Formats: sequence, structure tokens, C-alpha cells
Amino acid sequence: MMHCIRLNWKYQIKTVVLLLLLIGLTSCDAGLATKADLPVQHSYLCSDIGAKRVFRISAAGQIVWEYPADQCTDAWLLENGHVLMSFTGEKRGVREVTEGKDVVWEYTTLSEVWGCQRLKNGNTLVVECTANRMVEVNGQGQVVKVISVEPTPNKHMGMRQARKLENGHYLACFLDHKAVREYDASGRMIRQIDVPDLAFSATRLRNGNTVIGYRGGIIEVDARDKVIWHLTQADLPDVKLYWVCCSQRLGNGNTIVGNWFIHNRRTDSTPFFEVTRDKKVVWKSGMHERMVDPASIQILNGTAKK
Repeated sequence: MMHCIRLNWKYQIKTVVLLLLLIGLTSCDAGLATKADLPVQHSYLCSDIGAKRVFRISAAGQIVWEYPADQCTDAWLLENGHVLMSFTGEKRGVREVTEGKDVVWEYTTLSEVWGCQRLKNGNTLVVECTANRMVEVNGQGQVVKVISVEPTPNKHMGMRQARKLENGHYLACFLDHKAVREYDASGRMIRQIDVPDLAFSATRLRNGNTVIGYRGGIIEVDARDKVIWHLTQADLPDVKLYWVCCSQRLGNGNTIVGNWFIHNRRTDSTPFFEVTRDKKVVWKSGMHERMVDPASIQILNGTAKK
């Protein structure tokens, strides 16, 4: 009798162990499937021209931080947690603000300012559109370098965003010229990349290609100006494309596109979206009720780099 009881217990123990293993495997499979099926989500920092604000947005689409910035078209979350932003209104320039909303650095100018960039040496690149120049400003607000660019008949329709590159060169975007121009460290123009319409933003990728956002599309060219990738309205049946004022190439090869609504609040499209290399849209941002016409975006998702 005792022998039979021992057998039953052994059998029961084996059964329980097998059941637990099966449950565990099933749970793991279900967890993996759920994770794979989850929609893409992004937290991000964005500027909004019409709202006159810089917003930090959670992956759930909620505003978790904001700061006033008149007609801001360029904003960065820095590695120290501060936010660098351009502003152009009655007061024009670039400022750095802490999470607690204290201004720790500011540079002002009479020129319209549509772009900025914190450089590795701690200086800041300021894009002075109507002054036809890019300037590097140190931590004391002093201009330490000037790169002059060609003037345009309509000053407002001149330069927009600009970036200093790893090799010390500069990329500057021009509306009326419908082009991006590259300048060497001395300020000599060494290259012009023409695009179909008004050029607003440009990024040099690690492979040497250049991604350019313009009114109506986004284009990627190689070092010889050959078109490698081109996204237009014809590729986006579910997105109404207005003006690409910014872009960000992600580590997975996808591209974040900033779809500026050109001084209007619209609900017929998304202000930001992620698109794959084969032009499939895998993420769209919502329009928060306080947004008007968001202009720039920096995907965060745990990183402060743009």
C-alpha cells in the first residue's frame, strides 16, 4: 500500500512539473508574440511654431515638459538634460534651459534664427538667416567664428537649418536656391546639392550620404549627388505630406520625418511619422490638442542624442 502511494506521488510530481514547464513555455511564447505585435511608440522632443512652445512628449502622447519659444524650428535635448532651442520673434536667438526651466545660457541677435546646434567643444552653432551667416558662440555668449553665406534677394527666404559636420565643414539649407550648400572650415563653398523645392533641413549620415528635407519630400544622395532614396507624396497614400522641416535616421535604418503644416493647424495628417526603407509607414504621432504646427522632432526613447 505504501509502495503504491509513493508511485502516485512520483507520478503527481512529474505531472505538476510538466504542467509548469508547459505553462512557462506558453507564457514565454505569448509574451514574445505580444511584444512583436505591439505598435511602434516613441517619446520625443518637438518644437511648435504656432503654439510658440517646445514640448517633450511621452510615448503615450502626453506633454510631460514644455517651455515658451517663439517660432522655434530647432530644439535639442542635450546630454546634460537641458534643452537647447532657437527662437525668432520680437526677441531672436538661442537659449539653453534646464529641466526646471532656468535659462543657463542665451545668445541674442537682430537676425532671424532658424537653426542651432551644440558643438562637441561646448560652443553653439547659431544660424542667423537674415544676417546671411552662421556663427559659433562660446559659453560666454561671444562670437568666436563667422561663416558668411551668399545673400538672397528676399532675406527671409534665405538660409534655414544648418549643421557643422565631423570634418569641420558646414551644411546650410536655402529656400529660394532650392539647395543645400556645403562650406569648408574656412567658409568656402565646395558643394551644392539641388533638390526639387525649398530646402529646410539636412543631415550628413555616417556613410557619407546626405538626407535633405524640402517642401513636398525628403531625399537622400550619396557623395556624388546620386539619388539613393526619395520619398514624396506618391509614396504615402495614408499621409498628407506638406513640408519636411526635419528628419532623423534611426539605428534600424528607418527615417523619422517631420511634416510641418506651414502655419496652419491640420488634422488631415500626422506631423511626424517613421517610414522604412521600402516606404512603409510604421509609426505616426498624434496631434495633441495644444499643438498647432510642430516643426522639429528629436526621438528620445532613452537617449538625448539627435
